Amino acid sequence: MIRGKPSARILLVALALGWGVDLLFYGKALGISAPLFVLLLMLALFGLGRLERVPPVRRNLWLLTPLIFFASMVFVRANPFITFLNVVASLALLGLVAHFYAAGHPHRLGLIGYLIVLLRTAGNALVRPAPLVSTSMNLEAARQRGSRNLVPVIRGLLLALPVLVIFTGLLASADLVFADYLEDLFSLEILPDLLELLWRGIIVLGAVWFLVGGLAYALDRSHASDDQGALDKALGRLAQVMSLGFIEVATLLISVNLLFLVFVWIQFAYLFGGQANITVEGYTYAEYARRGFFELLAVSVLTLGLVLGLHWLARREPGRQARILNGLGSLVVGLVLVILASALQRLCLYEAAYGYTQLRLYSHVFMVWLAVAFVWFLVTLWRWPDRFAIGAFVAALGFLVTLNAINPDAFIAGHNLARYGATGKLDAHYLTRMSEDAVPVLVLAIDQVTGDEREVLGDHLRYRLKRMEASARWRDWPSFHLARQRAYDLLAKNRARIERATSPTAE
Repeated sequence: MIRGKPSARILLVALALGWGVDLLFYGKALGISAPLFVLLLMLALFGLGRLERVPPVRRNLWLLTPLIFFASMVFVRANPFITFLNVVASLALLGLVAHFYAAGHPHRLGLIGYLIVLLRTAGNALVRPAPLVSTSMNLEAARQRGSRNLVPVIRGLLLALPVLVIFTGLLASADLVFADYLEDLFSLEILPDLLELLWRGIIVLGAVWFLVGGLAYALDRSHASDDQGALDKALGRLAQVMSLGFIEVATLLISVNLLFLVFVWIQFAYLFGGQANITVEGYTYAEYARRGFFELLAVSVLTLGLVLGLHWLARREPGRQARILNGLGSLVVGLVLVILASALQRLCLYEAAYGYTQLRLYSHVFMVWLAVAFVWFLVTLWRWPDRFAIGAFVAALGFLVTLNAINPDAFIAGHNLARYGATGKLDAHYLTRMSEDAVPVLVLAIDQVTGDEREVLGDHLRYRLKRMEASARWRDWPSFHLARQRAYDLLAKNRARIERATSPTAE
């Protein structure tokens, strides 16, 4: 445990960061506050590490890159779901940075290890502040000094009370503004302000508590032994208790492979074979292809869990048995990649027929990165058996990076409007549920659509502009947000075009 001056420094830094939490986040929309706070927190951690001569482990500094990226995307993207994922990713990466700042090897973690690390970091952030505060402050001496000084202070307040009453009355009679302030002070209207102030104080103290614990844990990790070996041993003992024999595992994998082989044969004969074979079976190509992609995606995810679990639980002898199970597992993965291709083909056909939605786009991107995870599993199965988790972690980061990069709301709006140009079909009401990320595309679309769709988009953009002008919450500097500001500027600049596109009955 860090003692003496270091604990006092951590307390002072955490108090400053706690005040920053109140300044940047309380009652404000997320914006530039997110990357700014992460930057301040990292400066505090590295500054304290330098003062306490606890250098960071250089091989783990790559974690800062996705952390800064996702925190910055909170400022760039306005889509609520993407913002939620960016915040969650930033918090998880903060936990990993705290755990691996001064010790450890994140690439050695298993899938369960990542969860354990995050829980351990959160637990230490919760319990470490109490002993840290007690070591940095002489609480007994403070209590004695307080008791010794309390009685004179009370006597002084009693003497000051009549004097203050007289002077306050005279000053209130002399100045009407001063009298108004006094009336507000002693009225019940001040109670809500006091309650809000109390609530803000609780939030700040809570933030300071976790910041003290997190910073102390990150710096104190320099003295920790690498406990990944103990975790591996514990999981190994658990696997022995729950283990399955070679014959049972091989039988299960062979059965799954046979099922998947039949399904894959049907995909090549019908889905990938074109419309001619489908017509023979009595279906139209649209009826056959535009369904089932979510079910196939579920099969792929469950299969990944199955092969990982069997690989962990299987009892096999080195050599022939290991090669047989690896081969069967590889065949399952190869067939699942074909199933993923089938799901992706079906989804693409559905998107071409009915347009994009957020769920379809997220599923589309997820399938691509799931395929990457499967390929990495094949590599680790034969080459690095204990390295799958780090690849899965990077694939999860890649999935979220891709969503941020393609800007889902603008992507959906743009592609659905392009489809409108080709087919004349557009769900304009769905586009009105897009975030500020889609506003630049929707403003340009006003002159591209006609009829009811044009009125729907015009009414929505007019209402959005009025709502942004009426609200001051998003204008505070901590809430400054790239997408919101760009949307407002475009709406204000195109006010006349928007007004012409609104329906006559729009308010």
